[in-house]
Amino acid sequence: MYDPDAIPRRSAARLLMSPLAAFYIAIPSAALSEGAELDVQEKVQAEKVAKKLKKAKLSHQDKDEQEAVRHYKKEVAEYLALQKKELARIGPLDPGVVQKALATAITAKRAKARQGDVFRPEIQPLFKRLIAEQLRGPDSKAAQKAVVEGNPGHDEDAIPVAVRVNGAYPQGATHSTVPASVLAALPEILDPLQYFFVGRTLILLDTRAQLIVDYISAAAPELIK
Repeated sequence: MYDPDAIPRRSAARLLMSPLAAFYIAIPSAALSEGAELDVQEKVQAEKVAKKLKKAKLSHQDKDEQEAVRHYKKEVAEYLALQKKELARIGPLDPGVVQKALATAITAKRAKARQGDVFRPEIQPLFKRLIAEQLRGPDSKAAQKAVVEGNPGHDEDAIPVAVRVNGAYPQGATHSTVPASVLAALPEILDPLQYFFVGRTLILLDTRAQLIVDYISAAAPELIK
């Protein structure tokens, strides 16, 4: 049935619905736009990291540095062989007991070990350069902040870590975050060995024995806080 009064009502409804519809349509559009912008930023950041890693890999082309890396991996392999031998001698015990017994055994076997026995002098400049390539520049702020986070050398309230060869890493002490870009640039090592920072010093830590195997002082550039 024709209702002349319904025409104004329908017109008013259309006027109300139009801005509402536009508002709800705009919300997903804005969200999509923001998501696309984040994707672009992440892509740009990933490309920057990829370029740095490519540069780091090219750094290994120097013959002297290749030889230094070979010697370094040899020293690491010898340490792991010693650890494996001592673990076999200790046998299956409580993890806490194994850690202490392993630390004691390795410290005794490496009683004459000194800084630079694993990180030989010829490889230290390479490590410093590779680390600096990942932690310098305006696009490295996130990586620098990651290194500072949990770093016992930067947190005044953290349990202090005395950096020395065969030094025990204190129970409950925090560990720095080592950015993936830095790990990818450095010579690869196998568990239970891991790289960590104490302040700007890079340490090679045996996480099974909780011992500092070796270290490089001032391995990282000045870091933002």
